[in-house]
Amino acid sequence: MLITVPNYQKRTGLSRYAKLLCCVLGSLWLSACTIIDAPYRAYDGVELPLSQLALVKGDFYYRKDWLNSYVDSVRFQRVDKHEIENSRAWDEVLMQPGLRELEVYYSWDMGARIGLAPALANYASSRETVSRTLQFRAEPGKTYSVKAEPVFSGNPGDIASLDYVDFWVEDSEGRVVLSRDQGRFQSEQ
Repeated sequence: MLITVPNYQKRTGLSRYAKLLCCVLGSLWLSACTIIDAPYRAYDGVELPLSQLALVKGDFYYRKDWLNSYVDSVRFQRVDKHEIENSRAWDEVLMQPGLRELEVYYSWDMGARIGLAPALANYASSRETVSRTLQFRAEPGKTYSVKAEPVFSGNPGDIASLDYVDFWVEDSEGRVVLSRDQGRFQSEQ
């Protein structure tokens, strides 16, 4: 006795491989949607369109020791009177245009280190040598980048030899909006 199985491909119009491809593409599309990070909204009131806001990004810096590589970054502590919650989690901030005051700090990537290293990095973020209050005029629809240059007295990979960090701000065309001199650390000697 011969048993026949109906041809599935003829009924659905799609081959098994086409269905598999659709499933894979659908999964990739869904995962891409969940990876996108929105900037931190550092203003009160109703949500405004991007064309009416200024976007500020913290720059990233790559550091390598003999075994590991790290990504350090500029983080935001405050925009005007608006404190940024969980500041280490945000790379970008949306703010209203006008004369704005940004409190920024240089954040060390401690990788998977445990113990005192993360506590040292958190302590360092509040030191005035690695944090600064910057003031500049932001324009609507523009993107700005806060840059930093750490200055070391010893090995550039050693957090303990960091003397201070200088900051400056550039717009998306590379024009300096706040100079290094304006964002430079000023010792009180």
